Amino acid sequence: MSGNKQSQKTTRERAAQARAKAEAEARRRDNRNRALGAVIVVVLIGLIFGGVWFAKRDGGSSSAVGPNPDAALPAGVSGPTYGVPFGTGTDAVPQLQLWEDFQCPACKQLEDANGSGITKLAEEGKIRLLWRPTTFLDQNLNNDASARAAAAWGCAIDAGKAHEYHTTVFANQPAQEGTGYTDAQLLQFGKDSGITGDAYTTFEKCVADNTYAGWVANSYQQFQDDAVPGTPAGFLVMGDRKQEVPTATLADQSKLEQAIQDFAAGS
Repeated sequence: MSGNKQSQKTTRERAAQARAKAEAEARRRDNRNRALGAVIVVVLIGLIFGGVWFAKRDGGSSSAVGPNPDAALPAGVSGPTYGVPFGTGTDAVPQLQLWEDFQCPACKQLEDANGSGITKLAEEGKIRLLWRPTTFLDQNLNNDASARAAAAWGCAIDAGKAHEYHTTVFANQPAQEGTGYTDAQLLQFGKDSGITGDAYTTFEKCVADNTYAGWVANSYQQFQDDAVPGTPAGFLVMGDRKQEVPTATLADQSKLEQAIQDFAAGS
């Protein structure tokens, strides 16, 4: 009888040992799985953030190019405004400074409504037009199309096609905001603007080299420093006087001419 009890005890002990061993193995297996899962999560997070960084780098974000006082400037452009002068006006007439972003739908609307009227005033010497490029929409739209378009415009300015290229870019602004401009489009705009022969070869290299990225960054920095609230934004400047011009006035030729006359008269 005692032998049978001893045998039962031994069986129970072995069963208990087996259960303990199985439970220990299960715990080790769970620990390995948790550790492996943590490693996988870390790797995935790294891949996600690495992919985001690569996408931004590969997209050529304008934030990669910062302001540079020694940056190359297109013909006729100088600091501290970094604006593009146009027209025949002298210091005796008001300057119209016009901030624009090539991806800005409201800027295109202004260009469509009265771009030709504004340039006509500049050509007639009634104002000194100063186009001032900015690229704040690159940050809002997560691309660098404004910066690349403005830099390509700088190349067109060197080719003597400031007005033509400016008009062409806005005329071809994508209907869907954020689509941006491809490099191929920016080069085609040069041809559409009338840049040909050796001048086009120079233009093409200038665009490919992103020669005027620093100029664009300088202008954008000035846009921020001046706390310009958005685009389009127009200002009449004469001596120490400066007056903002409402967009509705900029878009209406008769109202704009009256505003210029009143400002020149000091009223």
